[in-house]
Amino acid sequence: MSEEKRSTSGLPAVVPDFDPEAQALQANKTSSRRTGVQPPVGGGSRKRGGGSGCWLLAGLTLAAFLVLLVVGLLLPPISLLQRVTGPRYTLLTAEANAVREGALTVAVFGDDPGAEFGVALSAVPQQDFAAAASSADGALRTAFQALPVSAEPISDLFSLATTGTAPERVALSLEIADPTAPADLIDLYGYDPQTREWRFIPAALAGSSLVAAVDALPAQLAVLRVSGAPKTILAEVDVDQVLAAQVAEMATIVAPAGLQPTLQGGLVGSLAAGFALDSGYLVTPAVRNYLDPQATDPDTVTAILANSGLRAAHIDQLLALADSGYDGVLIDYRDLPDALRGAFSAFIAALGTQLQARQQILIVAVPAAQNTADGWTTGAYDWRALGAAADGLIVNLPADPAAFVPGEDRLVDAMLRWAVDEVSRQKLYIGLSARSQRQVGDGFTSMGIDQALSALGDVSIEVELAPGGTVPPGAPLTARLDGYPAELGSDPLTGQPYIDYLDEFGGAIARIWLATGDAVRWRIEKTTAFALAGVAFSDLNAPGVSPTVLEAVQSYGLGLPAAAGALDLALHWTIEGSGGVIDEVTTALGEALVATIQAPDGNYAVNVAIVGGSVVQVPREGASVGVFAPSPTPTPLPTATPTPTPQPTAPAISQPTGGGQAAVQVGAGSIVAGQFEYGGHVTSTGTGGAGAMQRAGMNWMKIQLRYGPGADPGVAAGPISEAHGRGFKILIGVVGSPGDLAAGGGSYVSQFASFVGGVAGQGPDAIEVWNEPNIDREWPTGQISGEYYADLLRQSFEAVQSVNGSVMVISAAPAPTGAEAAYPGAVVNDDNWLRQFVAAGGLNYADCVGAHYNEGVTPASATSGDPRDNYYTRYYLGMLNTYWGIIGGAKPICFTELGYLTPEGYPPLDPYFAWGANTTVAQQAAWLAEAAAIASQSGRVRLMIIWNVDFTVYGSDPMAGFAIIRPGGACPACDALAAAR
Repeated sequence: MSEEKRSTSGLPAVVPDFDPEAQALQANKTSSRRTGVQPPVGGGSRKRGGGSGCWLLAGLTLAAFLVLLVVGLLLPPISLLQRVTGPRYTLLTAEANAVREGALTVAVFGDDPGAEFGVALSAVPQQDFAAAASSADGALRTAFQALPVSAEPISDLFSLATTGTAPERVALSLEIADPTAPADLIDLYGYDPQTREWRFIPAALAGSSLVAAVDALPAQLAVLRVSGAPKTILAEVDVDQVLAAQVAEMATIVAPAGLQPTLQGGLVGSLAAGFALDSGYLVTPAVRNYLDPQATDPDTVTAILANSGLRAAHIDQLLALADSGYDGVLIDYRDLPDALRGAFSAFIAALGTQLQARQQILIVAVPAAQNTADGWTTGAYDWRALGAAADGLIVNLPADPAAFVPGEDRLVDAMLRWAVDEVSRQKLYIGLSARSQRQVGDGFTSMGIDQALSALGDVSIEVELAPGGTVPPGAPLTARLDGYPAELGSDPLTGQPYIDYLDEFGGAIARIWLATGDAVRWRIEKTTAFALAGVAFSDLNAPGVSPTVLEAVQSYGLGLPAAAGALDLALHWTIEGSGGVIDEVTTALGEALVATIQAPDGNYAVNVAIVGGSVVQVPREGASVGVFAPSPTPTPLPTATPTPTPQPTAPAISQPTGGGQAAVQVGAGSIVAGQFEYGGHVTSTGTGGAGAMQRAGMNWMKIQLRYGPGADPGVAAGPISEAHGRGFKILIGVVGSPGDLAAGGGSYVSQFASFVGGVAGQGPDAIEVWNEPNIDREWPTGQISGEYYADLLRQSFEAVQSVNGSVMVISAAPAPTGAEAAYPGAVVNDDNWLRQFVAAGGLNYADCVGAHYNEGVTPASATSGDPRDNYYTRYYLGMLNTYWGIIGGAKPICFTELGYLTPEGYPPLDPYFAWGANTTVAQQAAWLAEAAAIASQSGRVRLMIIWNVDFTVYGSDPMAGFAIIRPGGACPACDALAAAR
């Protein structure tokens, strides 16, 4: 290779025609001046008498002087004996700053050359070192045998000896002799004969040389080429998960999460379940400063690192954790401020030293480096320092597939190329997601394969019914998915498959990057290209990971090649009767099924699954159809039907009995005027029930808006204007998505709060922030917490206050429930959730506390008599008194849903709602009026929204049964409310 050098990182210049031998001789000459003792000149007068004593004293003095002189010559810095028999040192100065031996140059920096610092170099030729396994030289053989796994020397083995006081930094430049050596797979290593260990030296490739700046010279030095990677698989397991058997089988390291640091330096939480300490994988508990990666807690870590006592206590806690039978720990402290760069590195170094002394490992997770005009920056995370202290460094890579496009100037390749200069590649893991990603603009949201395909919708059936509402045998039916139109594609640069969901005009709403086995394996192969330690997944154990992804990860761990195969999604339709499947058809992704059913009378289920390859199969919710030949007799009740269960074709009309309870109407004047107001939840602000509502004394309408990433808060302007134009105040319930919240975390919360603020800017009278966040239908499973919700409310409240302080902010009403014990992680009892909310300071961010009451079968004044049990949620007063006691009267209560279910005028209720079967319309009317009267007189209730006014859907969720406008248009509840004013 060329002798030319390229200036790099401020390293000292190396003169091309530098002559190390001449410089060494000159340095020795100038630093080792000869010193002699001149003999006496002339005869000198001699004293007579007693002169022998003087001569004796003089002789002794001369002898002592000679002894001291010899000692001085033997000791540093002169070291005469060593100069004659030992290494030939070249003393380095600011002017003569470099020494060279073959391909190696050692140099000092001009501002700090050290004191009498000298270097002596020697080399064992590369071919001799490469064959040292059978060398007679024991030291050389030992050095060769200690080489890292899958590494071979491609340079001479250089020995470095020093004398004098070394400077703080010394520069190294080592030319690569082999022009065919792959630049991405060569490293600089130093060897310590005392410990018999090779250590990685951070070095950058400059032209044809590896250059480095070190704070201490190694005893020996060589360039190594790495030829393989260990293919380690690290799987993190979230606290709400149980380690799956298939993940356990393929994992090299399992990192159960659930522990977080505390302000006292301790640890709080419990670990995910399902792992075993005596299995074939290492176990390193993951200690994180978050439950959700988008809602991190950097403040606690900052407080710990800023206090030496807390830092020491925290290290002790982590060591105690590791000593509880584990193989080490994983530290994942995110979003730390840049100012903590040194403190965090020192903390990791101290922890790593103690863990290594215990023969335990330390793994640290860091965010991806940022490419700026000044080069790669890593904020609070000093990769070089952390990589030196830890046994593993997880670099969490971007979700954007474009980042993985191959090329020297493309993000992931360029970052990893820089990373292997900073950290030993044998310690580097790439952090990936195993799940699909929804892209809206520049934002990415992780989701399972089933959720990724959910926007395709569920089965809807179009068929012409015969008189009587049945489908005659042989009638053609059309079944299709009722969701968004979609187009399947593949990115030409990465091969990553995607689905584009389209609006009615063909414009893209969102792109879903599908995590298939091929797509994930393609990303994993970056570990092979750079011979990295392996791959780390934060969500390999999460729900919704495609089976093809699990197979691809397992084949990587086994060293098997990737299985090629394009994704070709299709719809696999089945038509099932009570006796099983009667037909199967596969259509293209957007193609409808056209079929006829020539079969015996009965109900039939039309089901569909999205399929691709031989493994992917994502079922969608099916639909049912009743097929009956025309008959002069009434249509019989349908026979048993596979999922989904169809509704009866010609159902009977319900005739509730009232359950033996009279519908007692409260008297005039019972609803007391004052701060209390009431209204109703409507299908839209253009409802035809507005006149009946006003007759009942209602002056509020409620509607809901569902927020999705990128939504425009301006959609609230129309309903607000319409409600105000009709003489009503308006409450807008802004509802989010549990899936989006789980995937987006803190980022989603910020966006949601911003949307709420935008809605407030349109001028509503009140906003309810979210809906029933104590159940997993509305909040992510395993993350349900009044404390977590309080933070979302805080951000939303502050957003509202910043634009329109006159808007009343109502906290989300929890779902009344006592099912927490039966559904751990999926349900939190409403009273427990409310206590958590209050303890977290949530009342500071609400003008009114939201409540729901919609399961009553007794009058509003009752406190007993429910045939189910006497749990407090059964009774209106039970709810009111319980909530008031929890909040201590600090805020008023707003019932944002209050209703009574009656099937009168409709078919029988779904079995899930059978508890309301005996309630009559008259009871509904009387009990609503009584509830309004109690609320107005209690001084505890600010607002009561009746659930609901005009909904007409009646099925598995019988919303029409709660409606006060009944079939035919009458509103008995409106009359009862009007009479109670």
